[in-house]
Amino acid sequence: MKIKDFFLMTPKRFKRIMKEQFAKPDGVAGDFFTLAMNVINFKLYNAVYNFVGKQEGSKILDVGFGNGDMLKRLDEKLDNVKLYGVDISDHMVVVATSVNQEAVDKDRMVLQNASVEDLPYDDGVFDTVYTINTIYFWQDRDKAFSEILRVLKPGGRFVCAFYSREYFERKKQYMSEDETYYSPRELRDAVSAAGFESPKIKVVDSKKNMYCLVCEKKGNDADADNGHGQEQL
Repeated sequence: MKIKDFFLMTPKRFKRIMKEQFAKPDGVAGDFFTLAMNVINFKLYNAVYNFVGKQEGSKILDVGFGNGDMLKRLDEKLDNVKLYGVDISDHMVVVATSVNQEAVDKDRMVLQNASVEDLPYDDGVFDTVYTINTIYFWQDRDKAFSEILRVLKPGGRFVCAFYSREYFERKKQYMSEDETYYSPRELRDAVSAAGFESPKIKVVDSKKNMYCLVCEKKGNDADADNGHGQEQL
């Protein structure tokens, strides 16, 4: 799609393209919508930052990194950590690599085209796996949770930033039959059933129905609650 075509599309087509691009960004439209999401997701970025591993030598995986903005923020703020990312969009891999070229060239960051349901990593690699505003698009949630558990180290942390189902119900134009939306309690119960421990839901912005789920892989007695945010029961 050319830039001219993108800005001249009808409102109906714009909504259809928007839903497609949120799930799998590509081309000019994908560039536009991922830039928009950088702004929309700013509070979620900050919430996730509170819970990623910051110790020297930590390995952190971003699932669905989009244009790589969050990874860039982490690379600029954290020293002596290794950042990884997977995204199902080939185009986003190219874009995010360009945005983070220095980190990629110096082997501080590794970006790949892959699905959360089939992560290309060995068992027990990561201290933190996080995802921001992507869980609605996962085709097989249980397989995704299984894969995340597999690649986490014992005691490793899974962080999932999301908008609740209530948000989407208030904004019907963003809803799709191909997506699955969750209440905070439903998502907390889902990760517990998948085998994660100490699941907690943090309220990021109650008016905008923004939340951050934090849980762990068995193997560490540390509580995932480090005092950031209000818990939603």
